[in-house]
Amino acid sequence: MLFASCRFARLLKFHPNNKTVSEINQRPAHIPALDGVRGIAVLLVMLGHFLIREWWTDPQWYALLQGGWLGVDLFFVLSGFLITGILLDTKGRSNYWSNFYRRRILRIFPLYYTVVIITWFSTYFIENQRPAGYDSFWWFFGFAPNIAIALKNEWSWHSHIFNLNHLWSLAVEEQFYIFWPLIVRFVPIRYLLALCALLVYFSTGLRHWTDDLMHTSMSRASYVLPYCRMDGLAAGSFLAVFFRLQLQHFIPFDKWIVRILFCWMGYRIGDGLWNGNTQYLATLTALFFASFLYLALNQNPGARVRRLCENTFLRHLGKFSYGLYIFHQMFEYFWHDLFRDTLLESGLGPVWSQILYIPLAFAGTYLLARISWVVLEQPFLRLKQKRV
Repeated sequence: MLFASCRFARLLKFHPNNKTVSEINQRPAHIPALDGVRGIAVLLVMLGHFLIREWWTDPQWYALLQGGWLGVDLFFVLSGFLITGILLDTKGRSNYWSNFYRRRILRIFPLYYTVVIITWFSTYFIENQRPAGYDSFWWFFGFAPNIAIALKNEWSWHSHIFNLNHLWSLAVEEQFYIFWPLIVRFVPIRYLLALCALLVYFSTGLRHWTDDLMHTSMSRASYVLPYCRMDGLAAGSFLAVFFRLQLQHFIPFDKWIVRILFCWMGYRIGDGLWNGNTQYLATLTALFFASFLYLALNQNPGARVRRLCENTFLRHLGKFSYGLYIFHQMFEYFWHDLFRDTLLESGLGPVWSQILYIPLAFAGTYLLARISWVVLEQPFLRLKQKRV
């Protein structure tokens, strides 16, 4: 990967059509296939979290199917691609900083702080609990629950009613938003490409280093700390720079190199889930999803991956993916009380109970996401369109 980045830098330096960022043709403001990518990501995550461990007798099949949690890495790749693209397209403008942070705040903060405040209110005034230390709500209010989880080296506890542990991934993205705009603003674009490749390359080593600090393998810290998850964000950022430098001409969509990478990485990921997780899995996943995203951006409307991502159902889910992600795990205890326990008591057995539990939990999550979209998210999204 590093060799490829250096080669691309040399090609850029000597290419006769070398252009500045402002001169590069920007991609359309809205790419329908990316909505489908969001839909796939949230489907994977929900599938992974809606599997009930005690209903599975074969641990390998459970580990393979429960690998939907890797959908979080697809969110990271997509976020890196979109955020870096936005930053590159506005680089040099007077409102570079204010416009970026204003739009991020309007998109992320309303729903995030609503669910945090609801859970805090429930914990203090309904459950009469006072979480302290690494379980304190101050970590959530500071967009740092992943730091608390890392220091504790275990998932945090805060409520018997709601579960907010999955918000660690939003914290990683918010922390990414703090330093990445600074890097994009001042690092020349061709060096940014090499930097992204380096971040992908060193992420596995940083996870091993973190495990050594925690004196355990596959630690929670190495899973949730931002520098340990940079391979996904950097892989997406690499693609954003790659397209804006028009380097796709060196790897045309009709060539098989990206498809081979996609298939090979998919095989390696499946093998890793089947035979036991390793710290290298996240890097494989970053490359796998980056390849998938590259194929989804194919300019040929008939391309298979692009057609998949432009599927109406997946795009629909992508529209509500933020709410689906927030609520599917937040209401985990409710889904268990309403659906899991009821299905078990019905005598259907674990197989049919699992088959029915997934759509029931999905339906409840979808209903909450639609309500959130109308009541909370959409009004703030309209503000994003107003000029400041």
